[in-house]
Amino acid sequence: MGFLFLRLLQLQFFEHEKYKRLAHNNTTRRSLARAPRGIIYDREGRILVTSKQSLSVVLYPAILRKEKDLEVFAKKLSKYIDFDKEDLYETLKDLDPSTPLPITLDNDVDIKTAIKIHENSSLLPGVLVQDEAIRYYPYEGVAAHVLGFVGQINNNELKKAQDRGLGLGDIVGKDGIERSFDKILQGVKGESRVAVDRYGRVLEADNFEKPNIKKPIKGDDIHLTIDLDLQKAAFEGLGENMGAAIAINPKTGEVLALASSPSFDPNIFTKPVGSKVYNELARKRAFLNRGLNAYTPGSIWKPLTALAALEHGVLKTSDYYNVSGAFYMGGFRFGDWTSKTGVMNIYDALAWSRNTFFYQVAKNMKAEWITDLAQEFGVGETTGLELLGESSGTLPSPAWKKKKYKQPWYPGNTLHFAIGQSFLLITPLQAARLYAGIANDGYIPSLHIVKQDKEPKLTPVPSISTENLKIVKTALEQCVESGTGQASKFRDLAVAGKTGSAEVYGYAHSTHGWFASYAPAPDPDIVVVVFMEGGGHGGSVAAPVARKIYETYFAKIKANEQLRNQRFR
Repeated sequence: MGFLFLRLLQLQFFEHEKYKRLAHNNTTRRSLARAPRGIIYDREGRILVTSKQSLSVVLYPAILRKEKDLEVFAKKLSKYIDFDKEDLYETLKDLDPSTPLPITLDNDVDIKTAIKIHENSSLLPGVLVQDEAIRYYPYEGVAAHVLGFVGQINNNELKKAQDRGLGLGDIVGKDGIERSFDKILQGVKGESRVAVDRYGRVLEADNFEKPNIKKPIKGDDIHLTIDLDLQKAAFEGLGENMGAAIAINPKTGEVLALASSPSFDPNIFTKPVGSKVYNELARKRAFLNRGLNAYTPGSIWKPLTALAALEHGVLKTSDYYNVSGAFYMGGFRFGDWTSKTGVMNIYDALAWSRNTFFYQVAKNMKAEWITDLAQEFGVGETTGLELLGESSGTLPSPAWKKKKYKQPWYPGNTLHFAIGQSFLLITPLQAARLYAGIANDGYIPSLHIVKQDKEPKLTPVPSISTENLKIVKTALEQCVESGTGQASKFRDLAVAGKTGSAEVYGYAHSTHGWFASYAPAPDPDIVVVVFMEGGGHGGSVAAPVARKIYETYFAKIKANEQLRNQRFR
């Protein structure tokens, strides 16, 4: 009796607080509350990404670990949520039981589903329906490659983000702006403690402490340079075709539109995605941002070759060459896109994109001349845009080929290089920067997609003269006015541009279609580059998309001018 008395004394007096705390923890659950992520706006303050309240089906992994047969549990749960039972089983199997935050399994569920889950909660331990702020992309796939998407953090991401206080179950940016600026958008988590029964269900207790201990703090907002109207025009212009469309302001470097197709709906990633859906998107390469990926540029490269030839004195406006279906050198045939014969100068050759003209010019050139000038225009290096995954492309040279392939540079390589073929690879974004440099009379803008307060940075290209730039710019105007770029021609707007059809293999048309351009030609304030992967001739597939973007841009300017005139009337 004495020992029992002493033990009771120890438990009820000396260790009272300890066991009170243990009992309290057994009947309550400490929960971390996710902070609403910051809102992402376009340049005019229109919401591109926000958060919305949702009835979500969530699961606490710590309670799930008590389940012995996850396959049976997944089968029961799949009856109530939009989740294939096999995919659900794989998801549950990979969950870490130490995850402090609930895992969202389904969202935007209706009241009937919520009631069914509540009624069957004894069969679904750890599964709750709760009000939750989820990411919402109102324009779905229109700007998916720019905005990115969010998802629950994985182990690799967790290792890199340990200093940020993130843990398993946290929502992080997986791509695009959501990923690049995750730290800014993230916010600060809150905490809550609620009373629960043995099934993990929340209990209502009048005498229990208030659930909210610390309220979450919303993440910071971000304003982009993207113009939603231009983004829509670019996205709609691409349609179901594989490709990219980019619009930038050459004077400021602001990216006004960056669309890639095929696209995807970022909203589907607010919950775990089934393997069938994911595999189908992966098969279409829908996650690839084609605006940042490198491709063979074809004839949109010819203006740079022309500039290099003019600067080194191997080409003059008074020079005329015979053009035909092919040019022969060293026993090899170098073909043209048409067999029409004629005599052309630089203006005609650029306007009609005649390969045989540029072969004859390139025969007298060194490949290094083109490479060196291209480097000054930023080719061969990333633009520094605030999106991850940008390719630097490939800018070849004799030294590069010797190092990479252990082979000499042949004269034929120079001919192919001059027309944008050979080993050359550039991104549509690099092409936009290149044409911005031409539009700006030799000043390259620093590209950005997030609004900045600082003055725009323009880097001069020292190796080109104003006179030679004027020659090339006149030829680019002629290309749209009467050459291969007429599909983007306007009656009352001077557009300058160059079409391109880069030879590739493995596609239906065996050519990538390009159109790189700017307007108004005398004093440009927008550059548009359209790329169609395996789409065919640039003049017929890419130029019409550029025209749609120009129509939207200049219609907005006209509407704004009319509005200002009405206000001052």
